[in-house]
Amino acid sequence: MTSSHFPSLTGLRAFAALWVYIHHYNPFPESSFLYQLAREGYVGVTVFFVLSGFLITWNHADKLSSTAELKHFFLLRFARIVPLYWLLLTGLYGLQWFVKGNGTATFLAHFSNFSLLKGLIPSLVFSGIPQSWSLTVELCFYFLGPWWISLVARRRWWVLVLLYSSFMVGLFVLYKDYLSFGSFYTIFGRFFEFGVGIYAALWLRKNQTPSTFQFKTIMAVGGAIGVVIGYVLAVYHEQFSVFYTEWLLYNLLLPVVIGFGLVGLSTENTFINRLLSHPLTQTLGKSSYAFYLIHIGPVAVVLQRYVSNNGVVLFILLWIVAYGLYRWVERPLYFLIIDAKAQKY
Repeated sequence: MTSSHFPSLTGLRAFAALWVYIHHYNPFPESSFLYQLAREGYVGVTVFFVLSGFLITWNHADKLSSTAELKHFFLLRFARIVPLYWLLLTGLYGLQWFVKGNGTATFLAHFSNFSLLKGLIPSLVFSGIPQSWSLTVELCFYFLGPWWISLVARRRWWVLVLLYSSFMVGLFVLYKDYLSFGSFYTIFGRFFEFGVGIYAALWLRKNQTPSTFQFKTIMAVGGAIGVVIGYVLAVYHEQFSVFYTEWLLYNLLLPVVIGFGLVGLSTENTFINRLLSHPLTQTLGKSSYAFYLIHIGPVAVVLQRYVSNNGVVLFILLWIVAYGLYRWVERPLYFLIIDAKAQKY
């Protein structure tokens, strides 16, 4: 296995985005068990975080040893998430100014959103593009990633213990009055997801011969479904603590299951791999970042108000718009930045 590209993982991004969409546009009756399950669709963000750790490690683990390589890495990360985000955020603030005039957001809100620091501030976490709080978490990982990956690769376990302990200390020191926020919306609570992705990718790089055990993907899917159902039963039916149950199942157990599944998707040939590698799923996966950024906000509101409020129709329309943004905005801007930088050297 020498390919650096896994089509099934691109397709997985489409399903992660779909789960987040279902979380925000729950189609089921509120009293039903399916409604409770759909509310947990935000675990799609967990998939994104574990997948981010996995892919960045797989693609860059041996390319981060020099200053030039680090600069290139950070440029790639900037070009990947920032241009489209800034463009949509500028459009949002422009629309707000046009509609509300002087009633627009404060300078602090503008600055924290454009700098992607808003995800560290409880009062601003859902300002601007609400779901972009996860970009703050990603950005924190990008800054720590090169060092973090090298620690796992060199098996500096005692330093990793210190790093993970510092995350926990930071959580309780910086967010002692906002523990739920810090646990589920910042790197201090979400670090384990990236760590699992890092470890899974490094393990796979060292064990590239196909395994005789070919059921990792199916077991991971079953395990993930079991974790979510277990959470719903524990919280909604057995009245367990939401905070501690979510920490145990979603912040710790679910990432391990997903990491196991990523190894399976990268090495096995199952019907799940074939589904995720289908050309349509690939198209949706490639445009999933744009979809994630617009599925809540002005684009969705305009489509709901002037085209259709039906959840399925809205889903299709949003993905059409997302693909257009990916094809004619996100992708060209990415290569424009990369090529412009390359021409200077």
